[in-house]
Amino acid sequence: MTPPAASHTSLLFKGYAGLDGHYDEALAPDGSLRPAWQAFARSLGSDPLNTLRIANESARRAIVEQDVSLNVYAGENSDATAWPLDVVPLLLGSGDWETLSTGLRQRARVFNSILQDLYGPQKLLRQGSLPAALGMANPHFLRPCAGLGKARQPFVHTYAADVARSPDGRWWVLQDRLEAPAGLGYALQNRIIVRQVLPNAFKHTPVSRLYQFFRDFRVSLDQLQSRTDSPRIVLLSPGAANEAYYEHVYLARHLGCPLVEGGDLTTRDGRVFLRTVGGLREVSVIVRRLDSEFCDPLELDERSLLGVPGLVHAAQSGRVAIANQLGGRAVESTALLSFLPSLCRQLTGESLLIPSAATWWGGQRTPRDYILANLDTLVIKPTYAGPSAPATRYGALLDSKARAALAAEITANPSAYCGQERVLLGTTPAWDPATSSLRPMPFVTRIYLSWKDGDYQAMPGGLSRFNTSGEDAIVSLQSGSVSKDTWVLSEAQNDDPPVVEAVTLHVNEQRHSAATPSRLADNLFWLGRYLERSSQLSRLLAKLDPLLRDEIAVLDPAVLHDTIAFLLFLQDAHLPSGGSLEQKAEHARRVAADANQFGGLTANLSRLARILESSKLRLPPEAWRIARELRAAGRTAFSSAAIQSHLANLDGVTAEVMVHDTGWRFLELGRRIERATHTLQLMRALLQRAAGAPGPTEFRLQTCLHLSEGLFTYRANFNGTFHPASVLSWMLSEPENPRGLRYQVERITEHLATLPDELAPRAVEALRTTVFRLLSSVRLADMDVLAATPEQAGELWNDQLSLLSEVGTQLAQIYFAHTDADTAG
Repeated sequence: MTPPAASHTSLLFKGYAGLDGHYDEALAPDGSLRPAWQAFARSLGSDPLNTLRIANESARRAIVEQDVSLNVYAGENSDATAWPLDVVPLLLGSGDWETLSTGLRQRARVFNSILQDLYGPQKLLRQGSLPAALGMANPHFLRPCAGLGKARQPFVHTYAADVARSPDGRWWVLQDRLEAPAGLGYALQNRIIVRQVLPNAFKHTPVSRLYQFFRDFRVSLDQLQSRTDSPRIVLLSPGAANEAYYEHVYLARHLGCPLVEGGDLTTRDGRVFLRTVGGLREVSVIVRRLDSEFCDPLELDERSLLGVPGLVHAAQSGRVAIANQLGGRAVESTALLSFLPSLCRQLTGESLLIPSAATWWGGQRTPRDYILANLDTLVIKPTYAGPSAPATRYGALLDSKARAALAAEITANPSAYCGQERVLLGTTPAWDPATSSLRPMPFVTRIYLSWKDGDYQAMPGGLSRFNTSGEDAIVSLQSGSVSKDTWVLSEAQNDDPPVVEAVTLHVNEQRHSAATPSRLADNLFWLGRYLERSSQLSRLLAKLDPLLRDEIAVLDPAVLHDTIAFLLFLQDAHLPSGGSLEQKAEHARRVAADANQFGGLTANLSRLARILESSKLRLPPEAWRIARELRAAGRTAFSSAAIQSHLANLDGVTAEVMVHDTGWRFLELGRRIERATHTLQLMRALLQRAAGAPGPTEFRLQTCLHLSEGLFTYRANFNGTFHPASVLSWMLSEPENPRGLRYQVERITEHLATLPDELAPRAVEALRTTVFRLLSSVRLADMDVLAATPEQAGELWNDQLSLLSEVGTQLAQIYFAHTDADTAG
């Protein structure tokens, strides 16, 4: 009888076989299953394939619900796609991890020393240890950054390496990442999801935890700062269009620091400041996720709209630390790998512990001759990566004509090419949803290291990827590859809770009402406005068909005519001159569904989704999922009911889940201003009449209340009787009506009272005076007079709309567009 454990293993690996010429992580050379994978199979229970099938489905749902996404570039069709994750982890034993962590720590130290020298004394260039062409002729060597290598901070704070197994089982480095290594946040997200969907496997496997690495990562950022009285750490991102924007948001949230873009920062006298609603506040540390060349349009690429003018000067002054320092891409050249072993011995006195794939640079005669003689076996790569660089080509895959053409290219410009030995990637088990089985897939793993206390430490895990086609030539998430969690197995797993270190987090400073970044406040303000605007439009569209079928369409058709005209007015469209009410209503629906109609519902939803993307850091994960649903709704058939549901959910999330801090108050201000504006526009559209004209009919009064979501509550408070004065009172001056004008203005007053006023006290006082004038006009209005004199009512509504517009303008001028530095910050 087969032992139960063996039965589980045979079920899981039925039909699984390694690829010829590749090292397989699960299968030993004799075909037996390695011990770690035997234990993993046992942890999956009596039906391991079904366990993985369920886990895969659960992971898909978690990714969609949490909106874990990757922006894939595809020209005009670029869009966020669900994060690709395989639930079967890569298992690395303690011996492998010791080899990798020790060797990569050495490489991180070597590269840090090379960059400090390259942007400092340049001894390696002067001694000839590094060819001058790889420094001075390197398009990624940033001359304006000369001198940054002399700073006391490490040049390389975060280092990553893409590693793979060769057929003999040795680890090789395929690529070193020193510019702004991507994927750290995705690696953490992978761990959280896989741990959730495979709880039993994670519990019974001695997996090294990640919490200490990320805790130390945060502490190390504090150690970079040069001042301690008011430290501020920010994460600099290219913005929501970047392929890894989700990761930037996730990492900033995990580290507890603001996510900023170039426009959020400014420089003064060699210092960097964050624009906040309370003025400019000095920044101590920038965690950089923006390529160096784009960081300073004044000193580097003048075409960049993403950077901060003067950032290079600020970095040279030592008043701000940048992790990683500008210019790290200069040593990501493939050609440098051929000189790395000798540089390692010179800088550390040690041999390189983990080799790179054997590399030959065409800029030297002997290596160039070797490349040309072995084109059929080498991988030909550009010396410097970039948009204009030649493509990577695999010699073994080229025909004789293509190989001859490549040889001619190399001969004409040899320093632009490198030849590299092709390493057949090792394989690891991966879940195949199509067959519900495991397949061996060639993989690459990215290991991350960060600086702390004068040395580097490795995260016990990584971001593993494989190409779903099973090829080992290209492994790129942009090209459709899939990611994996990486489990480092420890012989003595420590499950003790983490020790909380005595670290000053400066919570009071971060939570101060003036600390909210101006762009974030601006985004949240317009989030409130577009949320309310879209909700109003979707509700009006939903009410259109019932109104057409109601007796009002026959007994008082002018009311329905004015309602359709109002709906079109809200969408910046005009009412057609001819046609029936049904045809005019259909025109209003077409306008709402037209993505190119500036004020239409679909266009508003598109703006709302973009603002949600840009404001992710301050929004709970539930809002991320709603943003994804809104994006999807814009690409499918127009459904007012579905949109109403999404918007109602978002409304509830912002009200009940979002922290009620300064950012939330700006969102509420936007919402209240928009709702008050809508109420006034609705009354002007349905209740305004010419002098001497008869008063509004009961149908008109009911419709006005119905469209403002106040009919039910009005009936309950006025016993079902409809008089113009009482309707005006309910919509304008009743303090208990949550849809009425007075309620909105009182909420606006409350929120303004909490906003910081130190930056521009006189301007803030003028803003509060404007709102006080608005509130006074509502409180003092005589409803009987307004009902009897339509010209006075119309004048009042226009004045109040003007005051509301002025409030929005003053808010923007004070809190979103200031330029003066706060000297106390």
